[in-house]
Amino acid sequence: MSADHPSKEVWEKHYTRPKSKLAYPDENLVRILARIPSPGDSFQALDFGSGSGRHCVLLKEFGYEVSAADYSQNSISSIRESFPWTKTFLLNKPPYPFSDSAFDLVVCWGVLHYNPPELAREMLLDIKRIMKKGSFLAASVRAEGDTHLRAKGERIGTPDLEGGSTWFYSEDEMRRIGSDFDSFQLGYTERTPLGKLEERICHWIFLARK
Repeated sequence: MSADHPSKEVWEKHYTRPKSKLAYPDENLVRILARIPSPGDSFQALDFGSGSGRHCVLLKEFGYEVSAADYSQNSISSIRESFPWTKTFLLNKPPYPFSDSAFDLVVCWGVLHYNPPELAREMLLDIKRIMKKGSFLAASVRAEGDTHLRAKGERIGTPDLEGGSTWFYSEDEMRRIGSDFDSFQLGYTERTPLGKLEERICHWIFLARK
């Protein structure tokens, strides 16, 4: 993520729209967090690519001290206004401004696939650096077969993100991501929007442990 990221202007505009302010967490993330041992005192969680901040509340409810990071200034400004108890960080490209082994949990929900694969790889390596030994990474990534973004090549075609970039991941690519961690549990979700049975919203979801 950097100031010259190919989608930065698209996301800055996106986070000025009321539609971007999602109120509820993703139910798949709720299920994943329920599988992780309860946090101890002062356990630290990072919502990486926090967007509207909808998962900041969820992480707080699970008992974590919450930090939120994004490369969109509009995202960070919105989180500071809505959730002032959250520590916020405006990011550029890796390495990120966190010390080694800083977090007990990192959530990276719907983030990696909006970055070129080589940058996504750098991001994951630096995320692993800032995770404590034994800590968890919960993430979702767009899967091959998704049609909802109406992508042509690497360009998104949906009106709210038109002109932005995305990449879709195969199971083999996800397994390679998992090989960097001590444990890796992979799942897959697919759904159709109401009234649009011809569309597919496809995601890989995973829980990795360092």
